[in-house]
Amino acid sequence: MRGYHLLMRLAHVFNTLARFTRQLRDLYRQFGVRGAIAFIRNSCAAPWLDPARMRVLLAKPFLLQLE
Repeated sequence: MRGYHLLMRLAHVFNTLARFTRQLRDLYRQFGVRGAIAFIRNSCAAPWLDPARMRVLLAKPFLLQLE
């Protein structure tokens, strides 16, 4: 039950971010909830991410806009 509770809390975080973040809102509209989560998971695990490009993107300050 403890693992289930932790997974439910993670799901709640994703839903909250999807509802209040401009960048993720469009992703959730395009793919739906399950599709967006699958897209995020596949993007993090996929070999097509270029390490040099990711370093450049991570070096920039991240802006999270909540409405």
